[in-house]
Order: sequence, then structure tokens, then C-alpha cells
Amino acid sequence: SDTYLARLLEGLSSLRLQHELCDVMLEAEGVCFPAHKVVLAAASSYCKVLFAGDSTRAGSPAGNIQLKAVRAAGLRNVLNFIYSNKLDLSLGNIEETFKAAEALLVWEVIKLCFGFLDDCLNPENCRNVLTIAKRLGHTELRQRAMCYVGQHYKQILTDPQCLKDLDRRTLCEILDRTDTEGCSELELLRAALSWLQHDHARLKDAAGVLGRIRFPLIPLWDLQRYVQETPLTRLDLGCHRYLQEALSYHRQLYAQPVLQTKRTRLHSGSAVLLVAGGRTTDNCVCREMWAADQSCSAWHKVGDHCVVVINDFLFVIGGQSKFDPTGKQPSNEVFRFDPRHSCWLQVASFHATVLADCILAVGGGTLLGTLTHTTELYQPAANQWEFTAPFPMPIADHAGTTHKGILYISGGFSGGKILRDTYSFLPHLCRWVGNSAMAFTRCDHGMAAAGDSLFCIGGRTLKGVGEWVQVNQTERYCPASNQWTTLTLSPLSCCQFSLTAHGSTLYLVGGGSLQHMQKENSVLLYNTEAQVWTKATLLPLALVDHISCMIRLSPVSAGGKLGRDTKDSPACRIP
Repeated sequence: SDTYLARLLEGLSSLRLQHELCDVMLEAEGVCFPAHKVVLAAASSYCKVLFAGDSTRAGSPAGNIQLKAVRAAGLRNVLNFIYSNKLDLSLGNIEETFKAAEALLVWEVIKLCFGFLDDCLNPENCRNVLTIAKRLGHTELRQRAMCYVGQHYKQILTDPQCLKDLDRRTLCEILDRTDTEGCSELELLRAALSWLQHDHARLKDAAGVLGRIRFPLIPLWDLQRYVQETPLTRLDLGCHRYLQEALSYHRQLYAQPVLQTKRTRLHSGSAVLLVAGGRTTDNCVCREMWAADQSCSAWHKVGDHCVVVINDFLFVIGGQSKFDPTGKQPSNEVFRFDPRHSCWLQVASFHATVLADCILAVGGGTLLGTLTHTTELYQPAANQWEFTAPFPMPIADHAGTTHKGILYISGGFSGGKILRDTYSFLPHLCRWVGNSAMAFTRCDHGMAAAGDSLFCIGGRTLKGVGEWVQVNQTERYCPASNQWTTLTLSPLSCCQFSLTAHGSTLYLVGGGSLQHMQKENSVLLYNTEAQVWTKATLLPLALVDHISCMIRLSPVSAGGKLGRDTKDSPACRIP
């Protein structure tokens, strides 16, 4: 019968309300609630254990079960649910209801309480839900509520009433978040100071609260104009130390990439794929930068050179500022982009790769159109280049990557022929050593490290005199065994693309097809563990001879949220 269960509950509820056949009394705050042991035992794990172990409780003075730390209103609500399958919940009674259900171990009510709080999460009451979740000790709900607070943190921090009502723990959690989009570090500092100054009793926590502020991310001008004049940063020793640390960081302009600490890192929680430079379909040099999240679901504008990254500082090195097919107009300029402040800095002038906290530039072309075998080392702290052990031969159009502190170079063009050689640079010995050669000659290919393997993908090679053909095979190199393996993957017919790695995923972006004689805007993701290629959202424009990397960008330097096209910011364009 569809109505039997409802009618049964109605009958039991009627018996309880009329005090008929009741054989137990629950008491909270001096208020007694008659009930039936068999019903309670069926709904409450606590009552089942209690009654099964004491058959004499009914009808005796000990038959009253006193529930300490339980409100009468909460107990009434739980009993009403047990007898009716209906629960009246609000933010006003949720805590007392939960504690009564927790005392009786009525799991259905406990689940309904958490479900109610979860459904109640919205920008207006997320702080109340967070406070309740903290008091109830539910970790998952607390995390979800904190996520809501984080999503609307700017609204909270800019509302004086909301800000002053925050407890210290919640404020510190907001300041510690890695996704504080749309809010500058100076705004976070002002909010923290406002919270501290609202109640003088809070000033004892000043060092602990302001320790969450990343002072070096505040522009030098604001540090000198605003922060330095704040009484708290002058009078509190801990706060004064944070300020001096930031001023010292700004004074060492060129060394900043190697001076990274928790307080100098961006709040951005995850790295994005950044594509910079290259040539477009009409052979114009592209000055724009594009970024996408790790799934490459959408691209937005961020702003034949090379880029490398040191601690989320982007270095743009060499290349051409105007396309010259003869290769006689290379550049030796180096620019550094700091996403913390969305600004470019030209550093000491010089294909480059990061090794530890240094940059290595290996081979390439000269102003005379010839190839060079020089290897140059850039030390950011000293802002100078110096020559180190030369590459075994003049080379260009090669590919390189680093793995466990060793630089690997593969393929390339030298002496009128395409190479399949592989070399590694040992920084401690300052020398190059030869490794096993690839199975296929290739240049203009991609090389990246993922896990314990190196991957060489695509490229082109010479067949006969002056006839270029694609290299479709993908090869994997194991540094431990010094062996190459050809992978049985779907062939890739492209060269002059960019390749970068993040975790176990390789990102192949753009490139040119010799078969179709056209530039591509395709984006492919390769899962090195599953050995599967997937297609992602296309680049906004077709590119060759560009470069890509994984980097953390601040919302300011990104010019907007990931996945939304934004107007180009001149500060973010490649100089």
C-alpha cells in the first residue's frame, strides 16, 4: 500500500502525543518527552544499545533518560522527525537539532542537517554556515563553506560590518587562500589592518595576521607611500620585519627570480599554459601572449624567440623582432616578465633552458647567418651572461629539456644535415657528454620531460637534396638506461610547434604542416601514462616558431579570469 507507512507514522505520533503506551521518558533542560522504546531503538543507535542492555528501565525512576548538553527544542525537533519523517530546520535551530541528533545517534537527522547547511550556502549566509560548520566540527562542510567565503571574499572584506564580524581564523584562511582573484595584495593588507584596528584586543595578533600578507607583492611605490606610514608596521616588531623584507626584495630587482619564498609567490593556485610569440599565417611576428587552464578548454589574451620560466618569472630570449627567412636578423635581447606586477624588465642581453636557478642558451644563429656552438649561462642574481663549455658542434633548430638537474639536447641542424644525436650537460662537471642517439633524425621538433622519461615529438628532416618531410614518430628516452624507444602512437604531421609538460601531460600547441603547407592552431594533450592523445580547444590564431610554458599568472597580469576573452593590456604584450 502506498499509504501504509504514512498512516503507521501518524498512528505512532498520535500515541506519543496522547501519552499512550509510552514506556520511556527523555529529559532535556528539565523538559520531559514521553516516547516508546521500540520506536526510539529503531531510529536511534544510542537508544538501541541503551535499551537492549537495560530491560528494567521502563516504569522505574531510572526510566527518565537525562540528556546533558542537549537543548529541549532540539530534542523536540528530533523526536518529531522520528515519529513523522518531517524535520523543521532553519539556521536558527540547526545547531540544537544537530546536537540532539548527535547525542541520540540518529544518523538520518545528522545527514539532513548537513544537507540543509550545504543547500543554504549562498553569498549572504556563507559566513553563518561556516561558523556553524566550525562549531559542529564537520570538516567537509567547513571546507565547502570556506570555498563559498573564498569565492565572495572581496565582498566580505570590503563590507565593514562583515569584516569586523569575522573571527581571526576565518580572516587568516581568506588571506592564506591561493585564489584571491581580483584583489590586490594592498587591498588584502588594508582589510587586515581594518580588522585589527576595530578592536584593540586584536592587536596582539597583528604579527600572526599580517604574516599572511605577501608584502613583496605590493608595488614598491605603495610600500613607501602607504605601508611604511602605517603606525602598526612601524611599532610592531614582527610587522616591521615583514616590511623590511619586502623593501629588501624590491631593492634586488634582477635577483628576484631566485629570492622566492612563500610571501613572494603568487596567490594563483595552479599553473596555466602560456603561449608566446611566433609567426602568424601571414608571417608577421606575433607580439601577443595567450593563456589557458590545464584542460585547455578556453584561451584568453595575456599580453622566433625562446621563453623560459624561473619561479614564475618569464624570460623572453633572443629570436627575431621582424621575420627574416634567411635567419640573419637574430636578437640578443632578453626581457623578463613579472606576473606579480604585470611588468616587463629588460635584463642583460644575449634556444635557452632553465637549469636550477640559471638559464642556459645553447647554439643558434648569428648576425652573419652562421651557426654557433657557444653555450652561455645567465645568473639572474648578478644579471650577467658568461660563456661555459661549448656544445660539441654548431647547431640550430634543436630541442632541449631538463630532467633531475641535467640539460638534454636532441636533434637539430648542423653542417648541412639533420641530426639524431642526443647530448647532456652536466652542470657540476661543466661538460657535455654524448648519449644514445634517437632512431630518427629531426629538427624543429619538441622535447619535454614527464615523469622519469623524455619525449621527442614531431619535427622535420631532409629526404634527398632540399626536400623536407615530416617526422611522424614519437620517441621516449629513459635517462636511467640511456635507451630510446619508438612509441606506437597516432602519427603527428607537424613541426615548429611548441611542446611543454605539466605533471604527466604533454601540451603540443600550433605548428606547421609540410603536407598541407599551412600553419595550424590545433592544441593536443598527451597523457604519458595512458599513452593517449586528446584534442583541446583551438588556439585563437595559427602559429609556428612560438613557445609555450607552464606558469602561474595573477588575475591582474592575466587581464581577466581564465576562459574569458579580454582586451589586450599593453603592459602584457611582448616588448
